[in-house]
Amino acid sequence: MRLFLIAILLTLLHLRAAAQELPPVIRYAPTTYGAGSQNWMVGQDDRQFIYVANNEGLLEFNGSQWRHYPSPNESVLRSVYVAEDRVYTGSYMEFGYWDRQADGGLCYHSLTDGVTGQLLPDEQFWDILAYGDALVFQSLQQFFLYHPATGEITSIRPPGGVTKTFRVGSELYFTNPDRGLYALEGGAVDTLLPPGGAPGQLVHAWAEGDELFLQTDAAGTFRLAGTTLLPVDRFPFLSDKRIYRALALQRGGHAFGTISNGVYLTDASGRLTHHLNQVNGLTNNTVLSLFQDAQSNLWVGSDHGLNCINLPSPVRKYTDRSGRLGTVHASARHAGRLYLGSNQGLFVRDANGGFTPIAGTRGQVWSLFVHDGQLFCGHDSGTFLVEGDRARLISDLPGTWTFQVVPGEPDLLLQGHYRGLSVLERGPGGWALRNSIEGFDLSARYLVLRPGREAYVSHEYRGVYGLRFDPAFRRVTELLEYPTPAKGKNAGLVAFQNSVYYYSREGIFVLEDFRAGFRRSPQLNEALPGPEYLSGRMTATADRLWFVSRAGLGYFHQGALSKSLSRVTIPLAANLLDSPLGYENITPLGGDTLLLGTADGYLMLARAALPLQRHELYLTRVTHAGGQQPAAALPLTGEPRIPFGERNLGFAFSVPDYSEYFRPRLQYRLSGLDDRWSEWKESMTVNFPGLPYGKYQLEARSLLGRRMSENTVTYSFTILRPWYASYLALILYFLGAAGAVFLLHRAYTRYYRRKQRLWQVEQDRALAARERQAELELTRLNNERLREDIEAKNREAALSTMNLVKKNELLQQIKEELLAARDPQKNIREVVKQIDRNIDEAETWELFRDAFENADRDFFKKVKDRHPELTPNDLKLCAYLRLNLSSKEIAPMLNISPRSVEVKRYRLRKKMGLERDTGLTEYILEI
Repeated sequence: MRLFLIAILLTLLHLRAAAQELPPVIRYAPTTYGAGSQNWMVGQDDRQFIYVANNEGLLEFNGSQWRHYPSPNESVLRSVYVAEDRVYTGSYMEFGYWDRQADGGLCYHSLTDGVTGQLLPDEQFWDILAYGDALVFQSLQQFFLYHPATGEITSIRPPGGVTKTFRVGSELYFTNPDRGLYALEGGAVDTLLPPGGAPGQLVHAWAEGDELFLQTDAAGTFRLAGTTLLPVDRFPFLSDKRIYRALALQRGGHAFGTISNGVYLTDASGRLTHHLNQVNGLTNNTVLSLFQDAQSNLWVGSDHGLNCINLPSPVRKYTDRSGRLGTVHASARHAGRLYLGSNQGLFVRDANGGFTPIAGTRGQVWSLFVHDGQLFCGHDSGTFLVEGDRARLISDLPGTWTFQVVPGEPDLLLQGHYRGLSVLERGPGGWALRNSIEGFDLSARYLVLRPGREAYVSHEYRGVYGLRFDPAFRRVTELLEYPTPAKGKNAGLVAFQNSVYYYSREGIFVLEDFRAGFRRSPQLNEALPGPEYLSGRMTATADRLWFVSRAGLGYFHQGALSKSLSRVTIPLAANLLDSPLGYENITPLGGDTLLLGTADGYLMLARAALPLQRHELYLTRVTHAGGQQPAAALPLTGEPRIPFGERNLGFAFSVPDYSEYFRPRLQYRLSGLDDRWSEWKESMTVNFPGLPYGKYQLEARSLLGRRMSENTVTYSFTILRPWYASYLALILYFLGAAGAVFLLHRAYTRYYRRKQRLWQVEQDRALAARERQAELELTRLNNERLREDIEAKNREAALSTMNLVKKNELLQQIKEELLAARDPQKNIREVVKQIDRNIDEAETWELFRDAFENADRDFFKKVKDRHPELTPNDLKLCAYLRLNLSSKEIAPMLNISPRSVEVKRYRLRKKMGLERDTGLTEYILEI
């Protein structure tokens, strides 16, 4: 039974410890920083880089990258301290400093070379403090005082040794194994408490006014009065804890690191504010070191890893590590109590800060709605009315998504659920389901009710609907399905300042009216461009319209001097919200504080405390590589000249900010390659593989929250020409090309001259052959013409001979007839008949035509081509006219009268279509 009660008590204590709204904690495991598990001391330089004394050496963290430097003698590094531009460290039988090299790395310089004779066996240096103009290296046996200005080192060896060293103001105190307290003044030791004066080992000292307070490891808190310690009831929660490290916080209060219980944080009055351990954020419960940086973050070096607690962060995180709470989908503050609705049910915060489930509400909670002093819970099982720690089911219609107050009817609520719409009514017996609305049975997750009995419903898989109801809200009288906007995954619908907005992957749309539907809003889409879309769920408050995008949390609000909506971005990384897309829960809790539901609890965001701190961007490392060679570092200053074969460049930047929820982003451009600025990105490394040769200048700047870095980093460098593109090579190429051109020109000249000579000879031969051929052809043509002329003359001669023979025959016959002894009259008639028989006009014409064609070749063909309608008689007349004969001369030849010849000439003119002014004879002569 006792073990059972102890287990119950431990469970309650665990739940209570887990039920805190804690500052964000960033955990750095050994695998993250790549060194040993134990971290003994932490420091910070002027650039706000963090340095850690680790089991395996020195760690440097610039906010983006970790670098590990092995300890000089392979021993555990126990202490670290940063002064000016040096990082001082202490280890086994060794202390010294590290300074920055040109390539950004650190190089170690030992300070023990001149004091090796003063070192004691197995001596380790556990602490380093500034004291006046000297640095104090503390071991368990003695102090070494190093003066950086002169390089002088002196030692102080207290008789009883040293356990812890404390610096309070300008004073330096220390304790020893005998539990005495001492002050170091002017190189001498002053006893404040004699040996055995403290009831336990002193681990912390601080001043309040003129009084000195001391904290022991396990015996409590004390005030120094003279040479005695008086107990002070200051931190009762530490009564059973073993404290190893303690630290006075910059903004008041203390941090106590324990051996097995993590870290306890207090305010200035000593009240416990937070307890962090391995259950709620730390990497380990044993704290070895505490350090507060320039941004008031608390660094906790543990037995296994390193932690950064963002004390000044405006975010507080509630984490339910038991898994009872689940993913928070809805939240509300009602009657002074905080309610959370999750996928596990409805919970209410109890007096101990934890959350108690409300009976009967196990299952998925979708929404919480406060109306007229009453809290309604939209649940997978229906609708509950919540009163204190109890909930009563008032509607059993499953899956209540949302609630809307009917305008002008405070006793009516319209609710959307899995199966459509229904109405809740407040009557004498309280709220109850009145009716389901007929005419719409689709899931109504997003519902907006407007004056005039109009409602708008967004269905993820169907789109947006417009509905009108009857005056009693019992049925749908008109239903419109809008073609625009189209359905969209994770899209949302919300009413804000008398307007209705729809947000999806396609952009933001605003309602025009019931008939016209929605139109795209150019102004809001310009303020919230498409690539930033993450989820369409929007939450409307009185003066802000909240949303989540890839740029983080943001809202629209109406400007003081303008009615248009302006966007404000809260650079809270969306991926750190860890809530399901489309089901984000954003609830204002008053005082400009937001509650943001997450997968394992919630975040509390104090918007008024959002950081706008100044920051600078640093170039921490530049490397170059080529082929299979490992990357080598380049100097961070100057303008290095990089061989062409090693032109794969990498740049590492850092913004020394250590916030969990506010991450810096980088933007850069490389002049010489592209003069445009890149998109903002969270990665602080930039790589340029295979750059062409030439001169470049890299510019980079950062953005943290809404504030730009105070500086712009510039880095100039030159990629050298490859050997084959060097100036000497180019000159050789030019000379070689010129020589090759000259030789080619010479060879081509010789070749073409030879070809030209051969061609000329060939042309001469061809010309001579053509001339001979032409002469032969001319000779042949002349011979042909002569042959034709001879044949024509022979024909003419033969014809003439035949004609003469015929005429002689005719004359002989006429003579015979005339000499015949007949009647003279009869003889005359016979002679005439004989003459008529021998006169043959056709034959005469044939003779004439042959002779004419020999004299004037192709005449008849040309005339026939021009005037195909001419008859043979017309051609005869043309031939006679071609000979320039008159009508009188032509008449006997045609055996007609001159008058008839004139008629024939007139008819020939008409057939040829000659103008009045054109002479017939002249026209024929020109053919």
